[in-house]
Amino acid sequence: MTRPPALPPLLHGLFRELVAQGVPIGTRDYLDGLRALAAGYGSSSDGQGERQALARLAQTLWARSDEERRLIARWFAHIPATPADLLAAVDTALAHLDGTQADTPDTAATAAPSSPASTASTAAARSGDTPDSPATAAATDDDPAVPRARISFSSVQEGTGLPVPRLALDPALGEAYVLHPQALIPPRNLAVLWRRYRRGTRGGPRTELDIDATVAERCRRGLLLRPACRPRRSNAARLLILADTSPSMDPWRPFLASLAESLPFGRLARAETGYFSNLPRRQLYTRPDLRDPQPLGDVLRRFNGAGLLIVSDAGSARGYLNRRRANQTADLLDELLTHCPAIVWLNPMPRPRWAGTTAEHIAANARVPMLPLDATHLLRAIDILRGNK
Repeated sequence: MTRPPALPPLLHGLFRELVAQGVPIGTRDYLDGLRALAAGYGSSSDGQGERQALARLAQTLWARSDEERRLIARWFAHIPATPADLLAAVDTALAHLDGTQADTPDTAATAAPSSPASTASTAAARSGDTPDSPATAAATDDDPAVPRARISFSSVQEGTGLPVPRLALDPALGEAYVLHPQALIPPRNLAVLWRRYRRGTRGGPRTELDIDATVAERCRRGLLLRPACRPRRSNAARLLILADTSPSMDPWRPFLASLAESLPFGRLARAETGYFSNLPRRQLYTRPDLRDPQPLGDVLRRFNGAGLLIVSDAGSARGYLNRRRANQTADLLDELLTHCPAIVWLNPMPRPRWAGTTAEHIAANARVPMLPLDATHLLRAIDILRGNK
């Protein structure tokens, strides 16, 4: 059985290091390296020239930016230049590393003089030949005739059975790759949207100057004893959000957290978030992990006449149709409409995914519009809560 073609250990280790550092290379780039080596690229007459030819080949095939070219150059710079006989000795040691890694140094030292075959294998390994027997062939560090290189070998075995070299010093790109989840709607934009939901009323002490009343008083009496004042206008809008935290809503957990954190910045008279799983039954929860329950009736009495937003996939994430759930949701919406005249359902799944699911039956209720969850439709939902149908 013939072995599949593989890159030399030096280029194989470089390929593994580039992948570990986040360089976007894959199987096609690996095969390009094999084809280039088979075509004669990356070879030279002397050892140092061969290293430079391999470095140029790797930069040509696998580097797409200056940072990646510098990373490849640092790889070859940190691995010291070695003559051809040292490379042959390293290849021989790699061939027998699988059989010797399990043995301790004491066991290898004891077993070497007891077996003639082992002694012959060791001598063959020092001369650069590959022995037939997989006995312990790693030479001890005490022998000055054995060349050594400052290369650490990973413990992961590839399909060829050979470990690949890795630098003891991790070469890093000049810019770290930090992955952050992209917010569906940024918290700042959410706060701006909440401030759009306003129901202005006047109440409290008369501290604001009423210019029209002051001018009318002056015209009527011809004398102004004191200016006319009126109470300040304030936002009396109240908002209740019911958020689904069932397993199908796990991808939108960060958005639900941003939703709750942005409410205090909306300058609403009162805002609250209640959590449920699949369907709000007789109780809601004040925490997304469904702790601290409170009766649904008490929450609805506190927010009687307020706007209501429901955030749930309504079964469209899994693509299920549950008629019982659809009927129970319809009964619940009828009860909610007696307390909250304006209700909007926000579904994070795209509208085409609603077809054939429970969400399609819920969306058929004309009194409770169901909208996709994005910035545009959330703005539309706020306008519906304000009374702009």
